[in-house]
Amino acid sequence: MCRIRQPDVVAWCCATLAASCAAPDVHRGAGPPRVTIDAGVVEGISAAADSSLAVFKGIPFAAPPVGSLRWKPPEPVAHWQGIRKADSLPPICPQKRYDIDYFDRLTKRVGGTASPQPAMPMNEDCLYVSVWTTNLRGARKQPVMVWIHGGGNVDGWATHGPIDGAALARRGAVVVMIQYRLGALGFLADSLLTAESPHHSSSNYGLLDQIAALQWVQRNAAAFGGDSARVTIFGQSAGAVDVTCLMVSPLARGLFHRVIAQSGSCVWPVPELERSVSGLSVMAAAERSGRKLAKNLGVGGERDVLAAMRAKSAGQIVAASADDPDISRDVAADGWVIPTQPDLAFARGAQANVPVLIGTNEDEMRSLARALPVPRMQDYPHQLVDALGGNPLFRPLIPGLLAAYPATDTAAAQRRMFEASSDGFGASARWLARAMGKTGQRDVYVYRFTHVIPSPGGRSIGAFHVAEMPFVFGNDPGWPKGAQDSVLGEAIRGYWVEFARTGNPNGAGRPAWPAYDANLDSYLELGDTLRARDHLRTVQFDLQDSALSMVDARLRDRH
Repeated sequence: MCRIRQPDVVAWCCATLAASCAAPDVHRGAGPPRVTIDAGVVEGISAAADSSLAVFKGIPFAAPPVGSLRWKPPEPVAHWQGIRKADSLPPICPQKRYDIDYFDRLTKRVGGTASPQPAMPMNEDCLYVSVWTTNLRGARKQPVMVWIHGGGNVDGWATHGPIDGAALARRGAVVVMIQYRLGALGFLADSLLTAESPHHSSSNYGLLDQIAALQWVQRNAAAFGGDSARVTIFGQSAGAVDVTCLMVSPLARGLFHRVIAQSGSCVWPVPELERSVSGLSVMAAAERSGRKLAKNLGVGGERDVLAAMRAKSAGQIVAASADDPDISRDVAADGWVIPTQPDLAFARGAQANVPVLIGTNEDEMRSLARALPVPRMQDYPHQLVDALGGNPLFRPLIPGLLAAYPATDTAAAQRRMFEASSDGFGASARWLARAMGKTGQRDVYVYRFTHVIPSPGGRSIGAFHVAEMPFVFGNDPGWPKGAQDSVLGEAIRGYWVEFARTGNPNGAGRPAWPAYDANLDSYLELGDTLRARDHLRTVQFDLQDSALSMVDARLRDRH
């Protein structure tokens, strides 16, 4: 599909057509593995412990988004002559919270043995993919799994912590890990940017990067032994929000065929360009962000304000925006990439109707916040409303909230606040599953991850946000082990890859995973015991649904 930038349709489509018609050129002699893709020949590396595993690190999928290309849709990558080395990870996208030690801190918190991570270079030239495959010479193509990392769309990178594609590739998938612009460099909305756009749009440059990467996959998957007709996009946290947002983007239609969303979903209102939105909180018109950023940068008197902003370094942009709450740095309903509020699109069945595997962890907030203090019990009801997003519309829900999250003292109230905040993740996943079912999609599978690390520190934070990651990717971050860890990891990777292969996670040797049934709220518990269950936290999730319904009623009146 040729949708990234209309003036370049001819050049982009010609390159796409040429690549799709050319037979993959695979070189696996005595030297490193090589493949020919649409832009040239790339040379990867063979895994030291497994010669069947080929890894290609740092392949550009778009032109560097620098200079005049900053805050524009990604452009096609320039072709190269000769052999391009793909043997080292690419630089990560500019970010303020460069948290190389995030997983190490978690490891220490749960009483494990940390393994310091190597430092990663940072550069605005960061639009690269890395590929893991065991199928370069395979006669039958394997499903492709495209990983979109988390980090709130303001930080993170593709291979952060215990993440790489080796274990999933050994299970029979071609794994592609992508990077995309972050923060104000990836999601800035601005009236001047909107005015210069042929689509009258700004923001969502990070999503456009993800779409460009998926187009790259369509053109080049076969060269790595992958099946471009079986592409699964999967992500965690903000990555999960993004993959479900891509479901409602017409620009991404046909570029993927399954979705896995871990601890995130695009169901609450997002900012809009020209007007405020009453959602999780009252969100100002997203386009105000650009004017505020210009002010923070000391730009304003120039004749060409955008040129002056583009002349600033990436570091200056990050520094001027990262701690300013008035600068939106997230997905927006821009009328082009995201045509309307995502939850309204899901409610009327306007999303890509593809199989979905979605779920959350039991104690999401335990690793996201050290404490959720309740100073006085008289404040507790209002803090419960804040846990739902703080919208004044939610005040009529207070009696129900107090019944669902009862507390008689501040210590109990603090525990309940963690529960209510964590329930926001689970309720959103259930809402999306129900919305998909109402509009005819039956291939939806819901999970609840409940495994707790068997140590005092592990028990104190439960099944926390990102706790499932080592089990998905099969890498050891040094956390204390339980007796069933290896069984759980093998099962999760088996479910994930089988879902990528067929759209159904079930396979021989694993407990049956029922498709979601709204009458039962059916789900699979992924923990020390693997079992199908139903009616997960129905009362609490129903309250969260009521809050979203109140917001949606307002949004429908405006749309």
